[in-house]
Amino acid sequence: MIKVHTFKICQVVQGREEILFPTLIELNQKKYLVDCGYEETFTEFVRELAKLQVAITDLHAILLSHDDIDHLGALTLFKDQNPNLKIYSSYVEAPAISGELKSERLQQAENSLINLPPEHQEWAKEFIRRLQNIKRTAVDGLLSDNQKIDEEIEVLFTPGHTQGHISFYIASEQLLIANDALVVADQGFDIANPAFTLDLPQAIKSAERIKQLRPRKIICYHGGIVEENVDEKLAALLQKYATSPGA
Repeated sequence: MIKVHTFKICQVVQGREEILFPTLIELNQKKYLVDCGYEETFTEFVRELAKLQVAITDLHAILLSHDDIDHLGALTLFKDQNPNLKIYSSYVEAPAISGELKSERLQQAENSLINLPPEHQEWAKEFIRRLQNIKRTAVDGLLSDNQKIDEEIEVLFTPGHTQGHISFYIASEQLLIANDALVVADQGFDIANPAFTLDLPQAIKSAERIKQLRPRKIICYHGGIVEENVDEKLAALLQKYATSPGA
């Protein structure tokens, strides 16, 4: 039997309130955490997991959707408390997550710095510093498209936000854990941070792929759970970008 829990994290990070909706999956006596937040949100993760009667030492693995600071900034803190914790990511993102390659987000931030107006330079430099200081750790399992974890959690490649971004689909629940493939916005869906999405046309194709699954319920890392009129909201998102000049 599979159980899926979504909980809410609220924390001020770099002067801005961040609200995250991570997911915990219980399957075959194993507990999988999907993404693990900022370093600053670690204590709140511990507290919210405790409400589900789960300690960090109870976790079998963290499933990383992609290499962004709000999704893996606290990774080594989890690993320090649970040395047996397994780390899984797409094979595309694993070299950056482990520190073998510079992350796409850091490259993007460094490249865009020169074009930013003066009033945004200081914030951007601090963001770059934070990205550079992410503590890296080895990836134990490389995930491929359509691969199944414990026969129930299907890996769905949804690139665009980053090159190796993945979502997770649980067919028995018609549930899609979108991570940053989608966000909840204006009572519907949108592409996550379109201006900072590394490949917007590809992100739209990923949204199309999600719609083809006809999920009954979608969990977004930014925005939470959507389970009403899911198909119509996905159609509206795709229509928005079909008529948008920049898409």
